[in-house]
Amino acid sequence: MKTSNLCRRATSFAVLLIVSSLSSSYALSASDQYAIISFNQKLEPLSASKAKKLYRGKTKKLQGERIELSDWPEGASVRNDFYQELLGKTVAQMNAHWASLSFSGKARPPKVAGGDASSIIDWLDDDPGRIGYVPLDQVPSNANIIYVVGSEK
Repeated sequence: MKTSNLCRRATSFAVLLIVSSLSSSYALSASDQYAIISFNQKLEPLSASKAKKLYRGKTKKLQGERIELSDWPEGASVRNDFYQELLGKTVAQMNAHWASLSFSGKARPPKVAGGDASSIIDWLDDDPGRIGYVPLDQVPSNANIIYVVGSEK
């Protein structure tokens, strides 16, 4: 069990190193890229399509496990940049989208978990079923990076 967790952490770290080294070939710098993370080490990396479905409210489970999404506060530039990069949508468009899903009972919007990376990370760390996004350069070493926004470019 300990070896398995160590391997997963080493893999996550290796992915972070590779993404960081390749970031110079992208239009975004590492500080402008975002990682979708969880502290559930069992979750496997997502495809671009699955990451988009996740933040469009089209999926409630990942790999058979129920998940809860987090978000940044309304006025946070991280939130605007994340939705623009991942989905090509503004925060206003996403608010309307989530309102529609919520009103129809199909999905609940992500929970605003804090105003900075550390409060989001603390919220995520409390439950392995939680998923959120933070700037790539603020991902803790024990987090499981399941998708890097901008990696598909």
